[in-house]
Amino acid sequence: MFLLSMLFLALHATAKTEQVEIQGAVGKLVAAIQTPDVPTGKKMPMVILCHGFSSNKETGLLTTLADSLAAHGMASIRFDFNGHGKSEGSFENMTVLNEIEDAKCVYNYVRQLPWVSRVAMVGHSQGGVVTAMTSAELGKNCIAAEVLLAPAGVLRDDALRGYLFGKSYNPHDLPERAPVGGDLWLGREYARVAQTLPIYETARLYKGSALVIHGSYDVVVPYTYGERFHYVIKNSQFKLLPGLDHGFSNHEREVAHLACEFLRKVKL
Repeated sequence: MFLLSMLFLALHATAKTEQVEIQGAVGKLVAAIQTPDVPTGKKMPMVILCHGFSSNKETGLLTTLADSLAAHGMASIRFDFNGHGKSEGSFENMTVLNEIEDAKCVYNYVRQLPWVSRVAMVGHSQGGVVTAMTSAELGKNCIAAEVLLAPAGVLRDDALRGYLFGKSYNPHDLPERAPVGGDLWLGREYARVAQTLPIYETARLYKGSALVIHGSYDVVVPYTYGERFHYVIKNSQFKLLPGLDHGFSNHEREVAHLACEFLRKVKL
């Protein structure tokens, strides 16, 4: 284990990270491209990393994924969705649909990079929903593989029930804005979109290789939602991790390893 850890650190030390800006759905997206140190001109796979609701590209899960991907010879791009982190836009005006448009803008950006070969996506929580729907809409010829980490299929059910992060509202008479904790507020459009979002209907259209990873102690998004993604995506695998929570706390390296091994085996 010690030798493996030292090898990981040595490979990570040679990785390069570059910050870029990409025009997104409602403004500029701030992104970080991380690449292994390889000869100039050598093509390599690119993995688009999508963070979750109210999160950002610098979370431990995403940075660990980026490091592990670089150690496995794969590039990654992690970015802040509109209204999150350092990207433009208002969190109050964010919806799953404009996050999907953001993800497509990032895909179009990396697709024109001359050194990128195949492209995959990895998404956590709401980012998992965005990943599943974006991959299906673009198709396997564009997104060669996907990894869904605790994908938040529950968000549609919550919107229909009038429930959002411990706050309740009338789902038939949506408020103009609703608090979601701290100084964050969400606008009516988020809930309106979520109530009719065809999450599984779209996800099932993806024909590429997929891996769904979920923790058995996830109380934010019960693992049955991950199982349903596995059920509707025919060419998928499901990995239930006993005792892990929604954010895979203290097990980010394990999750990153599973994701990288899957992408390596499908020959990304």
